[in-house]
Amino acid sequence: MSTEYTSNDGGEWLSLREASELLGVTASTLRRWGDAGRLPMKRTLGGHRRFQRAAVLRLAGREPDALPAPAPEGPPHAWGLDERELARQAWHARLAARPGTQRMRGLGQRLLGLLIQHINRRPADGRYLEEARAVGRHYGREMRAAGASIHDTVEAFLFFRRSFSQLAAPLPGIAIPPDLLEAAELRARIDDFMDAILLGTIAGFEEQA
Repeated sequence: MSTEYTSNDGGEWLSLREASELLGVTASTLRRWGDAGRLPMKRTLGGHRRFQRAAVLRLAGREPDALPAPAPEGPPHAWGLDERELARQAWHARLAARPGTQRMRGLGQRLLGLLIQHINRRPADGRYLEEARAVGRHYGREMRAAGASIHDTVEAFLFFRRSFSQLAAPLPGIAIPPDLLEAAELRARIDDFMDAILLGTIAGFEEQA
């Protein structure tokens, strides 16, 4: 919970802009962290957010993968997917009873975590796209091992990509910015990430067993 900021706090607190620049994340991400209690925060008498300098500096010293952007966990409906629509997919019925399904669900959770970190990093960090391609390759190999066709593999990917694009509410850890230019940049980042997964998936599927 945030508390009231007073002028006596001096340089112990940073403005939203100062803190977001130090951490390399967007202002909207930092607001969420403060509101969720992940970063000590106070408000000025005018309602502006101030973030504890020491906590920001500690967080800035971490590796990017340690930033507080956990992957959503739980069943597909917790991510915003329509389970009834998923159950109607022919490829899903063919794959559901085969071994490896749980491993592939774990890959999906890993990709969501990477996507959140890819979106929130400023400036962009190409390592997340590399990891997305690597996870995609693993997914492609798992699909082939499960007996799926390349058609089923790509169809499954497109279903999840389309589902995320059509979410009425944002995914946990990803806020839709009100500014049109920022929203366009967000969409471009998501598209780049999804493209990396698809290319990795096809490459993994085509690898020799």
